[in-house]
Amino acid sequence: EQDSSSLDLNATQPGHNPVALSRERRSLGESSALHLVVTRAVVFEISRNMVDSTNANFVVWPPCVEVQRCSGCCNNRNVQCRPTQIRVRHVQVNKIEFVQRKPRFKKVVVPLEDHVQCRCEAVSRQPPRNSRPGLREQRRCLPASKGLKPREMKEGKVRGRRPPAQKRKHKKYKHVNDKKVLKEILIA
Repeated sequence: EQDSSSLDLNATQPGHNPVALSRERRSLGESSALHLVVTRAVVFEISRNMVDSTNANFVVWPPCVEVQRCSGCCNNRNVQCRPTQIRVRHVQVNKIEFVQRKPRFKKVVVPLEDHVQCRCEAVSRQPPRNSRPGLREQRRCLPASKGLKPREMKEGKVRGRRPPAQKRKHKKYKHVNDKKVLKEILIA
């Protein structure tokens, strides 16, 4: 009659389980396995815009459904997990409209995409924004197109946008360093 809670795995007394004394390699983590690109069930929120883009006085029920999406890890930055075959599935949801504070139920059919097959496909790389051809010329032409003279552009007389009213409020008292004096001026 031995209490199972009092068993010590590192015990060396005779009569204890010999498996507990084995020197097998123990690890806290699981061994990792390579997972391929597959479809998995994910939760998808049905937006109100998918049901009715002209009305905002309703609720969708259920708000979320399960769809199949591509998931997985491609071994290269230049490729990405993408669907190769998509199936459109029509799901029926309740559109609960509130008319004169009373709910009115209506059945609505929403099309959803299920990914059927996936694979790693090459990602089309877009050039970085600052390396696009002709961008420097566009920047040079912007101030001139606003009617500024080249001399004004060189001297830095181009006025920027005014800061919002909250930031402008104390600008004229910038010369006052003492907070108590500033508070007295602003309260008066």
